[in-house]
Amino acid sequence: MSEDPVRFDSIFARVIDTLRSLKPRGIERVYVVRDLYGKVRIAVADPLEANEQYRSWLEDKAKLLCERLGPHGYPPEDAVLFLDDELMGELHRDARKVLPGVYWIDRLLTGRDWWTVNGDDSDTNTYTLYSLKGGVGRSTSAAVLSWHLARRGEDVLVVDLDLESPGISSAMLDEPIRPEFGVVDWFVEDLVGQGDGVIADMIAMPSWHHDLPGDVRIVPAHGAQSGEYLAKLGRVYMDTDVRWTKRLEQLLSKLREVVEPTIVLLESRNGLHDIAAATVTDLDAHVLLFAIDSETTWEGYRILFEHWREQELARRIRQRLSIVSSLTPDIDTEAYIERFRERSWVLFQDHLYDKQDPPEESDDFTYDLLDDHAPHDPFVVRWTRGLAAGASLRAIEGTTVDQAYSGFLQRFDELMRVNRGIEP
Repeated sequence: MSEDPVRFDSIFARVIDTLRSLKPRGIERVYVVRDLYGKVRIAVADPLEANEQYRSWLEDKAKLLCERLGPHGYPPEDAVLFLDDELMGELHRDARKVLPGVYWIDRLLTGRDWWTVNGDDSDTNTYTLYSLKGGVGRSTSAAVLSWHLARRGEDVLVVDLDLESPGISSAMLDEPIRPEFGVVDWFVEDLVGQGDGVIADMIAMPSWHHDLPGDVRIVPAHGAQSGEYLAKLGRVYMDTDVRWTKRLEQLLSKLREVVEPTIVLLESRNGLHDIAAATVTDLDAHVLLFAIDSETTWEGYRILFEHWREQELARRIRQRLSIVSSLTPDIDTEAYIERFRERSWVLFQDHLYDKQDPPEESDDFTYDLLDDHAPHDPFVVRWTRGLAAGASLRAIEGTTVDQAYSGFLQRFDELMRVNRGIEP
């Protein structure tokens, strides 16, 4: 009987098992690179090539990897790369340590930024509105939340980073007051050193902000005229000598210098694209996870949470998360919320919370099902006809907002106070 083929999901475990034995003294770092084809080889510093002892150890490991990885390995003669200092430095930038002295690098076309979480605590002034799928009310919530915060005297900056499905500009800004440029324009102009020249013309204010104690400023995905939007969009995610996520940080920093906001709201792209990863993991923001009670929603979040747990990122991301029950139905509402809360709790309990044994004697990060300050306990947005799909957000009605968002806004105010270190 032929041996079962080696599948992609088993590569990492086989590599770890192969390289678990001690390295000879003198080999400080071994990099394992899985390329875009899913094939694996070893990379080390080029001076090691001249040392017979080190070469012998590396060749033995290369042979073992070839045997254990099948088509996902390289032939032994091609399985070890000897690299100069510059290339080794580039590898280390994207590497994560998996064993003493052993580092793993995944060469990915997309999704690289889901593998890191920057910072230990969320920025107390920045909030990302994120969902796995569109159509769950993130744009509406960004508008309502900015209005609510400005009523309380906050100066709010709202940035539309859902570039593949832009909506804030048309939803929140009357056509005559839309800015000349948007986020995509900054990214393409920045490629040729002209980004600073469009910053001031990327910002507009909704018509309803004038009577509010605070200010609301909107940065849309595109300007009043979208222009060659698809051609610009195809260049937005380019790395230069600076990684794309760092370029995004630079854009937000420049916008903050101009606007000086007290609160920043980022409408993220939905799904598992790199731009979503940047707003969820790389910007130190507190993340509002929009969800509905459906199998596809829970399965999608399970995949993401499980990834964070397996990559030992759970402790760094979990305190930044709050789940939102969006589009909560107006029929059997309490039963729906109860079911949503329980499924959310199971998701967090299985993947992000610590296991307690016994619970009363532990300081671990975990919560009871009914703890209303827990990340799994939902911020509830109730579905209402006045804010259904297609409703204009250029004139927000207080009564409609109260019907749909009263609970959500109360929970957000509590969260904001906690993040700012203000006692309840």
